[in-house]
Amino acid sequence: MITLIVDLLVAGLLLATLSYCIVLNRRLAALRDDKGELRDLIRGLAAASQRAEASVASLRLAAEQIGVGLQEEIDRARGLRDDLAYMLERGGSLADRLEGSIRQRRDDARAVAPPPSEAPRHPQGATARAEAKTARPRVEPSPPAVPRAPEDNARTATGRIANFASRAERDLRRVIEGRR
Repeated sequence: MITLIVDLLVAGLLLATLSYCIVLNRRLAALRDDKGELRDLIRGLAAASQRAEASVASLRLAAEQIGVGLQEEIDRARGLRDDLAYMLERGGSLADRLEGSIRQRRDDARAVAPPPSEAPRHPQGATARAEAKTARPRVEPSPPAVPRAPEDNARTATGRIANFASRAERDLRRVIEGRR
């Protein structure tokens, strides 16, 4: 009887071991299936990382090209800024010279022109005061034009307009002469 109990006990343990092995086999099979999926996932991640590296390299190249283009534009803009500053400086000095010349001609014309006759006086009544309040300030007529010497419009043998050396000065003079 003891042998029968021991045999039943061993048979029970064998059944427990057999059921445990079946459960373990299923889990190992699931792990093997997951291992295949994991390999596919790793391959996909490797391909994505390679594409990302290629994209980063192309972005770096594009950024360098854009940086070079921007630097060229900046250099060109700086050159234009310097040219404009020079032109403004030259234009300012030319405007000062022109203003001095105009002022001198006006002074010369006033010295030659007869003094203006006196205007008739208005009565000091209420209407005269009302008119004085609403009247605009009186503007003196411009002095008569001073005859210009023929050499002012003459070009020299080198193609320069007399007394104006640079192209900007010549262009400015043409504009001023065109408004007269």
